[in-house]
Amino acid sequence: MLVHLNGVLVTRAEARIDPFDRGFVFGDGVYEGLRAFRGQVRAIDRHVNRLRESLQSARIDFDPSLLGRLCEDLLRANKLDNAFLYWQFTRGTPGVGQPVRGRVPEGPMVPTIFGYALERPSLEKCSEPGTTTAALVEDFRWHRGRVKAISLLGNVMAAMEAREQGAEDAIFVRDGLVGEATATNVFVVLPGDRGESQIITPSLDRVSILAGVTRGLLLEHCGEIVERPVHAEELPNATEILLCGTNTMIASVLRLDGRPVGRGEIGPVARRLAHQLVEIVGAELETPAAAVSR
Repeated sequence: MLVHLNGVLVTRAEARIDPFDRGFVFGDGVYEGLRAFRGQVRAIDRHVNRLRESLQSARIDFDPSLLGRLCEDLLRANKLDNAFLYWQFTRGTPGVGQPVRGRVPEGPMVPTIFGYALERPSLEKCSEPGTTTAALVEDFRWHRGRVKAISLLGNVMAAMEAREQGAEDAIFVRDGLVGEATATNVFVVLPGDRGESQIITPSLDRVSILAGVTRGLLLEHCGEIVERPVHAEELPNATEILLCGTNTMIASVLRLDGRPVGRGEIGPVARRLAHQLVEIVGAELETPAAAVSR
């Protein structure tokens, strides 16, 4: 595996980061995760825009428009067509005379840019939803969930708590409202007044969660999905609970807090959204403007 570190492609063994880098010392940085199919990065414009928001919020000086080219180089170097790409942008390392523990940076720093790519299944294999189990965990994290900060200790602790309860993932709840899972957005399928199914995802204005790229694609292309507050007390009535994300695509939560969700199996909405997502991404990859040229 070749990784990217500050403009150079090196092996993992050769990669070295200063121990006083603020990403290591403070978790002072942001990240972005992307997915490539057929040698092209999906939804690159959405990722660039989200990275721009995170960088601006953190006041880290990096040009997000370079993200596509960085991904192109990483895919080519590792000879990958179907991959998950991770990029991390820290504030950098204090220079000579700058305090290494100063909370407020004293003077300009050169950001540390790190990226890697892992082989993942082809688009066609994503038409079948994955499966997982989950536990509800009180959301004790900070209130700026839309910033993709690298400080993910809260997510790690929640995942460990869920594992101790016999579940594979955690779904955060704050003040009775459902937020997100540790690395994905949540969709809930509830029976309607007339027996029809309603697909609902938590609205961003009520809970501090990430505006997922996959979530955005589904909202844009699937008009039946409703954004509104989702109350934890509604979950026992759900016929399906789905998780979606750049790396996950679509996964069905089969059990929540040890109890079956619906019939405890992949449901029709999960299968339909998985097929739709594959079609959406496939169409996007055929549009030259949305592709990363290679």
